[in-house]
Formats: sequence, C-alpha cells, structure tokens
Amino acid sequence: MRSGFRQWFSERVELLGLGLTLVATASLVVWWTILLRGEMHDKHVLERQLLAARTDLSAQERELREVDMTEHHARRQVMLVGESTLLGLLLSSSLVVLFLLAQRRKQQRADMEKLLQFTSHEFKTPVAGVKGLLQSLALGSIPETQRAELIRLGQIECDRLEHLAETILAYQRAMSRDPREGVQTIDAPVFIADLVAHRARTATGGAVEVGAVDAVHVLADRDALRVILENLLDNAHKYGGGNVRLAARAVDGQWRLEIADGGRGFPPEAAEKLFDLHNRGSGEGVTHGAGLGLAIARQLARRMGGEISAFSAGPGKGAVFTVHLALAPQPAAVAVQGAAHG
Repeated sequence: MRSGFRQWFSERVELLGLGLTLVATASLVVWWTILLRGEMHDKHVLERQLLAARTDLSAQERELREVDMTEHHARRQVMLVGESTLLGLLLSSSLVVLFLLAQRRKQQRADMEKLLQFTSHEFKTPVAGVKGLLQSLALGSIPETQRAELIRLGQIECDRLEHLAETILAYQRAMSRDPREGVQTIDAPVFIADLVAHRARTATGGAVEVGAVDAVHVLADRDALRVILENLLDNAHKYGGGNVRLAARAVDGQWRLEIADGGRGFPPEAAEKLFDLHNRGSGEGVTHGAGLGLAIARQLARRMGGEISAFSAGPGKGAVFTVHLALAPQPAAVAVQGAAHG
C-alpha cells in the first residue's frame, strides 16, 4: 500500500505542487482584496462623517458632494475588483506556463534518454559482430574458405553503423534548426532516386520497388525528410517480409508518399500506438514499428507542418505508411509541360 501511494505521489508531485501554489495564490489575492475593501470602506465612512460635520455648506451642496463621494467610492470598488482579478489571472497564468515548460523539459529529457537507449542498442549489435569477426581473424580460427563471406558480412555491419550514424546526425541537424529555416523546395523524384540508390550502395536494407512518382516539388527540410524516409524504409524492411514498395503522388495540394509492405501488419485500431515512443513489448500485439523510428519520423513531419499516418487491414495483411507534406509552387517549365500534355 505504501509503495503504491509513494509511486502515485511521485508521479503527481509537480501537479500537486501546482495546485497548492494556485490555491495559495488565490487565497492571497482574495485576502488582499478583502483587506483593501475594508480600508476603502473605512475611508468612505470617515469622509462622510467629515462632510456631515461641515457647517459652511448648504444642503444642496452637501447632497451633491455626497453623490460625488458615493460614485467615486463605487468606481474605486470596481477598480479594486478588476485589478485583483487581473493580478490573480496573471499570477495563475505565469504558474501554469512555468509548469508546462517544466513538463515539456521533462518530456524532452525522457525522449532524449529513450533515443540514447535506442541508438546504443542499435550500435551494440553490429559492433559486437564486427568485434567477434576481427577477434576470430586475429586468432586464425576462421577457415580460408569462409573468410571472404564473413568479411563481406562485416562490411555490411559497418555500412549499417555508418547508415545509423548518418541518420542520427541528420536528425540532430533537423531538430537543432527552427522548422522554418530548414524548409526548402525539393525535387521529389530526384530526392527519392538518390535516397534509394544510396541505400542500395550501402546495403542498409533490402530492395525497394519504386512505383509511380509524380514530378513535383515539395516544401520540406532535406535532412528531416531523409530521416523520415530512412526510418520508414527500415521499418518496412524489418517487418515487411522483404516486399517493400514506394510511390508518391500529388493529391489535393498535398504530397503523399506511401511506403507499403506485405508483412506482419497490425490491428487497424492499433495504428496510433505505432508512433508511441518505445512501444515494444506493449503486450497488445503491436510489433510493427516497435522502437523510436516511427516516433522520430512523425515528430519531424509535424515540425514541417506535415503528418504521417499508418494503415493495415489486419495482422498478416501488410501495412501502408503515408507521409503528408505541402507541395511547393510548381516551376514554370513543369507547368508549361503539364499544360502541353493536357
């Protein structure tokens, strides 16, 4: 019982602190308002007594002054209530903003810790493989007939390490900039072709079948877009059973890039859970996209004003991940060419 209470309290201590601070602030403002209202009332009573004691005023003049004093007192009462309310709102707003900033900082720190755990895990496997290979070569325990193949596998693991390092650096560059600073006009077909060719050269994943890609330009951060597509392709190869297809088209003023696989799939209602940080081992049958890759991809897409969605007809029926980004104004040459074809 104590352990459960301590956990509950530790998880909500900041929220409880905010609540107590708001209550204390409201109590202070109310007490200050009541005190000043009492002072103002006593002052008003004293002014009326002094006015009544004056003998140099006629009845009409005394009545006019009483009306003026009453109106002045009423205005001061309204001003006091307004200023007290404004002060209370400002103090409360400041406390809430500070609390939200603290929560955001806490969430960012937690996300960074998870990112470090994820990258450490991803680095550990290929490093261990390369280390074991080098140790075996140094000891001469590998037969001559197997050396060439094992060295090739070691090179693939090194390519994986290089690919992961490049992706992390690109992610850091994208996150360190203001979202508006990195946005530029990108030739979509050229960008996709370069990315697929780079993956083929570095052996970071299986083959990608590139379908129809509309000849359009996209408004995006180049580094961020690269990280998004790298993560989506890695995810598709990991859970797609080696059958990955990429296509992109312009729809209703948006660029929609789809990466489809024919692999494990997932329950349709679990689509949003794929983008949770570290959903691996959730116990709900969600394995497609376990880890940080999809969460990072969606975060970057939203920083550019876009979105990433996921769809699957069910387990074993494959999955489709769609990137939604804004189209750039179409270059004049492309527009003329499109009009000629029309």
